[in-house]
Amino acid sequence: MNKKTHNIAHLNRRGFLKAGAASAAAVGLYSPAFAAERTIKIGMVMPQTGPLAFFSEHVDFVLGQVQKATGGQLTIDGRQYPFEILLRDSQSNPNRASEVAAQLILDEGVDLMIAAATPETTVPVSDMCELNGVPCVTNDTPLEPYFQARGGDPDVGFEWTNHFFFSGTQSAGTNLNMFGQIASDKMVGALWPNDGDGNAFAQSYPPLFDSLGYGLSDPGRFDMPLSSYAAAVSQFKADGVDLIYGVIPPPEFTTFWNEAAQQKFQPKLVYAGKTVQFPAAIEPFGARAEGLITEVWWAPSYPYASTMTGQSSQELADEYEAASGRQWSMPLAYRHSLFEVIFDGLKRVQDLDDPASIQAAFNETDMVSVVGPINFQTGPLPNTCMTPTAGGQWVKGDKFPLNLVICDNEFAPEVPVQGEVQPLTY
Repeated sequence: MNKKTHNIAHLNRRGFLKAGAASAAAVGLYSPAFAAERTIKIGMVMPQTGPLAFFSEHVDFVLGQVQKATGGQLTIDGRQYPFEILLRDSQSNPNRASEVAAQLILDEGVDLMIAAATPETTVPVSDMCELNGVPCVTNDTPLEPYFQARGGDPDVGFEWTNHFFFSGTQSAGTNLNMFGQIASDKMVGALWPNDGDGNAFAQSYPPLFDSLGYGLSDPGRFDMPLSSYAAAVSQFKADGVDLIYGVIPPPEFTTFWNEAAQQKFQPKLVYAGKTVQFPAAIEPFGARAEGLITEVWWAPSYPYASTMTGQSSQELADEYEAASGRQWSMPLAYRHSLFEVIFDGLKRVQDLDDPASIQAAFNETDMVSVVGPINFQTGPLPNTCMTPTAGGQWVKGDKFPLNLVICDNEFAPEVPVQGEVQPLTY
């Protein structure tokens, strides 16, 4: 890596100053009004480029919120400490995520790490922190892929890493609830690649589908990028598939959905994790995006507020849309909540120079964030927390091309249902 990319760009009260390459931007937050002998270093790894870049579109906005809310200072045990955030790009590649995490730990000496966005980011970063004894908090990866891909033992867990997000039980449950709201032949087509999510889905979901009376057409694991999904589409047509359950990023879904149209394959409902959560990823399909379904990790209608800014979920979405000109999407609140959780934990730290003290403070987390309650003692897996998850369907919008309507709330009863699922139209 070019040495320039390690330079730390400081933030003063007048705003952000960016330095270094975009793939390895380092951001320093501080307030020159208060001198301290100790600066807290926070490493942050996100897929800012590559097929998973949609997961990072809110990062700059959230960093601006952090600066505005804190002034670059945290109060710990009655004393104020400056902190800096060193942001690195995983480039949507797990090997790169591991590499930059190692650099943050070994070269930059970070005190703690945060990361998000699919197993391709959270797993290698968490593993690197576990190896080096660095406290780490992650989100935005279903609990099972996060835990299983790391070879986790449910009776033991991990020592240095904490994670919060929805579980496969919630995701499958709410999507199957939405499948059940329409008349179908209950034949599911699987698009499960050879990656952390896909392998976890292939291990966990077939018995669930079978127990609920769903048939399964599974073309098998595949490596991405895949130049054509024509063979999978042909198999789905031959097997009478009318429901799609996939987990593929936007470039892959584009290939699949276009080839489905070419072969006149017309399923009644389609779920494709890593894509359907992002309005910007599906808007290019026009009317063909209307009716796609997704689990809903967070939405403006969620009844939670931020401990960092005091904003309601609706106010957070409104501020983002006003500042960016773009529609809110689910990762916004999860990028925001990472800082809520680590700031909450840092306030309890007894000794900043002792990583075990930082980790102990994180383990004791018991708070309500903008995405819901966070308590790493509740599981269902060690050092994890399952957050509320609803189900929704994209419909034609007014302010933006698409609007997400909540259609199922079994796993988030506090979130109001706004409508019923309708089958796709062609």
